[in-house]
Amino acid sequence: MKRIKVIKENCYDCRICELVCSQTHTGVYRPMMSRIKAPSSIPGSDKPVVCRQCKKPKCVEACPTGALTKGEEWILFDESLCDSCGLCVEACPFDAIWLVEEKLLKCDLCDGNPQCVAVCPGKALVYEDY
Repeated sequence: MKRIKVIKENCYDCRICELVCSQTHTGVYRPMMSRIKAPSSIPGSDKPVVCRQCKKPKCVEACPTGALTKGEEWILFDESLCDSCGLCVEACPFDAIWLVEEKLLKCDLCDGNPQCVAVCPGKALVYEDY
């Protein structure tokens, strides 16, 4: 499995990760539509929050429609099957899935080329096997 590891002491809280994520997935710079959240976006957080690609994902177990499935490399999301029920959001123990404007936002690792990792100036995000 693959994941993005966060090295919190390297995070500048610049929010570039949010900008590039939202642009990559929606075509516009709109941080609220990002699949990663910088510390300043989440009250009380001291590091970026991103899907940990759990080996036993509670979000997948909770999804009644099959929109979330465990793939070989990461958790897969099929937007066409999602009914925005929010059960996966409630099930995630790391608060790393969001519903914004009836749209589920969950990191998909940019299909194996996570753009947030590529642009992080502090190298706070590391793409790794685990």
